[in-house]
Amino acid sequence: MLRLHESWAAARTALRFTAEEPGRRVVRADELGSLALLADLVGPGTEPPADVIALDVAAATAPWLLATLDAVASTTSLRAAAAEINVHHSTLQDRLAHAEHLLGWPVRTPQGRFRLQLALTMRHLARP
Repeated sequence: MLRLHESWAAARTALRFTAEEPGRRVVRADELGSLALLADLVGPGTEPPADVIALDVAAATAPWLLATLDAVASTTSLRAAAAEINVHHSTLQDRLAHAEHLLGWPVRTPQGRFRLQLALTMRHLARP
């Protein structure tokens, strides 16, 4: 069982994983597991990883990009992602092709989706 100061530190770490824009608004510390280690590597004042910079640059050119990529990263299928953001699945495919071009990596492969999930997570951790 965590002591009070450890519990408080874990809660503060979980808070860093939450999102102000598209993304999870509530994150439980006990559900982070090994992901909590990222909080020690990425934070305010550290140089953002290249994938986070790529996300920010891409998002500046397409206002729909972050919501679309969050939906893809957090749902079980592209159809579910399309439904979450209220677009037709073919529109989602077009958006993803554009996003992949902007980011420089695929987001529809298992490896690309994992990279996207990490980049979105690190983006939350890097914010001030």
